[in-house]
Amino acid sequence: LLQCLLGIKFTHAQLKVLLQETPGLRADPPSFKKFNFRAILEEVPAGFQGFLSEEDAAETVSDKLWKEVARCLAQGGWPKAEDVSHRHYVLASWLQDVSETLRQLPFGRLLSIVRASAQTMGLLGHRGGQFVPYARSEECERRINACTGQPTAVAPDEQYVKTWGELRESLQQVLAMQPEASMEVSKLKASFRAAFQKELSETVFGHRCLSKLLADENLADKFALETVLDSRYVLRLSKPPTQGRVTLSLEQQLQ
Repeated sequence: LLQCLLGIKFTHAQLKVLLQETPGLRADPPSFKKFNFRAILEEVPAGFQGFLSEEDAAETVSDKLWKEVARCLAQGGWPKAEDVSHRHYVLASWLQDVSETLRQLPFGRLLSIVRASAQTMGLLGHRGGQFVPYARSEECERRINACTGQPTAVAPDEQYVKTWGELRESLQQVLAMQPEASMEVSKLKASFRAAFQKELSETVFGHRCLSKLLADENLADKFALETVLDSRYVLRLSKPPTQGRVTLSLEQQLQ
């Protein structure tokens, strides 16, 4: 944030000195390495009622103010963040520059508005990791393609999986080649390129993300989508029913 506002890049050692020498500020924890710390005011500012979440921002900002935010964001034109992790700060700072109304708001409140614009209000999307107006975003493109059954990020000269039958057969072949008949979902698209020289695009089948496609009822009879401990998705072949065996209930066995 300081780099965005002042144009100066500070090291963690320089920030530590600034915090130590600035009355009313302290670092938490006091001894820190790199940027694993928080800067805390010793005294709570008068009238401070807590930080706003994205949900709070969406609910407490007036309709008139949202219209001003929407007007500014729709026109685009803000600078790209040199570090994409700073994109919220760059955009909030730009909103202060282009709107007299938004310039009156505290910077922290503007940050909440930016986050709500991307997460709940549908005013912002992403392209190449940067914020863009939603109408120009990858999310919007994906939504439209999912509605129309068109592929996303597939070049005109590239082949892609087009039917449910082709998808089921290809998934079965890919998983059958794995030691435990399973694969991380994040590796599936690369496996399709290597095995079939085809792209796997979920929007062809009406879904915006791959995990939703793989959880579709059209695949439920042969494939199981699971979540492992670290929240990764894994797709595996469902175990086929045992052939030639009949399981009797305890009551039947006692008869």
